[in-house]
Amino acid sequence: MHDLNPPNDTPVLDQLQQKLPFLAGHSFSLDKMNLPNHRKSHAFDYKNTVTVFKGESPGIGGLPLFGQDESKIHTSIDIYPHSNESGEGVPAWVAFDRKVLRFYAYFQEAVHEKREEQYRVRKCNIYFYLEDDTIHVSEPKFQNSGIPQGTLIRRHRIQKKQETNGQHYTVVDLNVEKEVTFYSKTFKIVGCDEFTRQFLSNLQIRVPPNGVFPQDPYQNHRNELLSRMKATRPCAPKSSLKQFLENDRRVLRFYCIWDDTNSVFGDARHMVVHYYLSDDTVEIRESIPANSGRERNTLFLRRSKLPKRRVRFLYGQSSDSPDDYYSERDLTIGAVLHFYGRPFVICDCDEFTKDYYREKFGLEVFDPVRLEDYEEEPLEEYIPPKEKIVQPMLGGANESSHHRKKDLKMMQYDGICLRFLGVLKTAKQVDADRRFVISMYPVDGTVSVFEPHQRNSGIVGGKFLEKARIKRPDGETYYEAADFYLGAEVKFHQHPFILAGADDYAVKYMSEHPEIWNPQI
Repeated sequence: MHDLNPPNDTPVLDQLQQKLPFLAGHSFSLDKMNLPNHRKSHAFDYKNTVTVFKGESPGIGGLPLFGQDESKIHTSIDIYPHSNESGEGVPAWVAFDRKVLRFYAYFQEAVHEKREEQYRVRKCNIYFYLEDDTIHVSEPKFQNSGIPQGTLIRRHRIQKKQETNGQHYTVVDLNVEKEVTFYSKTFKIVGCDEFTRQFLSNLQIRVPPNGVFPQDPYQNHRNELLSRMKATRPCAPKSSLKQFLENDRRVLRFYCIWDDTNSVFGDARHMVVHYYLSDDTVEIRESIPANSGRERNTLFLRRSKLPKRRVRFLYGQSSDSPDDYYSERDLTIGAVLHFYGRPFVICDCDEFTKDYYREKFGLEVFDPVRLEDYEEEPLEEYIPPKEKIVQPMLGGANESSHHRKKDLKMMQYDGICLRFLGVLKTAKQVDADRRFVISMYPVDGTVSVFEPHQRNSGIVGGKFLEKARIKRPDGETYYEAADFYLGAEVKFHQHPFILAGADDYAVKYMSEHPEIWNPQI
């Protein structure tokens, strides 16, 4: 019988192994007697009350099975220092969040069929993300290079070409003076930043000093040509870039009122003026209230430089003088500015604008302006005295007397327009809700009808009847000013209207002329 106690000499164990018969149950290693334990790892386990299979379980005694080391994929987490047993560890995506190693590298690219250059030296940066071992390769952009530069390789794990188990690059594979191959393109690392050097040194990895990039012959040739180029017509330096960098996204806001009551169907319109400090441009938007009947297009003036006066330039020319355009010094509360012939009264501004003027110009008072302060008192209407008309003795002078009466009427009623609110006299509910502005011009007896826009009415408003003289229903005589009063019924081309209201000017004018409207009022 042979002694099965494992001796200390390895040759003796080999001799005993050879003496055993090559049968099932007799071929085993005698050196396993020195193992700390003889337990076999189990492959089935529970994790969160779910049965799982542990494919990476070692063999007897904790030794890896055959081929288990070759198939395992190693990560940089195996190299990073771990906390001791008393400490509490954190995952890598928390410990190394936003921590990136940066290496400076280059690769040579061959150039064919070109006399000026045979190869190019393309500089790039290699970024290694510590949290998940991903790599990102980017090439800085150079002016007038003619090469699509930027991101060369997007961020992901890059597999080593010589590894068959899918092993990717880790932190130990990247270092100064090393060459790495990404997708058949070899990169030579010549340096790294200070954070990368300190991090690798803490991992007991020696980092060589930074090197220099090789010279590119074609780039040197281009630099020599650019150094000899000089501008034949040097331009004066502009401070627009500095102004843009200091005042980007800084906008002054003013609340203005445009009094347009002097025009036909005009009213006081509220505007918001935006002044951009980055390029001294102005944008005007209209504040349209709800259910106003106006279109929802709030843009009144597109963003541009606003000239103080109308100046015509030739095509392609403009004024370079800053005094020809509005600036922030011209925009103050209470000022009346004429934007393309339209008077705008600045009534108020927002808090940012007040802080800007308080800090830069030292203003402390920002009292808002009311619209009533700028309304002018209506001028008294001048009525020329009636001239005594002498009846001519000769009958041939009737035509001259007629012209004199017509001229007197024109002098008395010139520029007078009486506006009435008209509604259709009909049984249809759709037409009964419509409102019309009927304008009467006593100077020539003409009448015009306008229908304002009404929100969600389904009827397109606008001009309803062109300005013209209209005959009465008898078809012989024309309507005159005396036919228009509150409650009167008029008929225009088979459309009966009832005058349900009038503006203040029309009521006052009719009360001052009782010789015309006394029987009706």
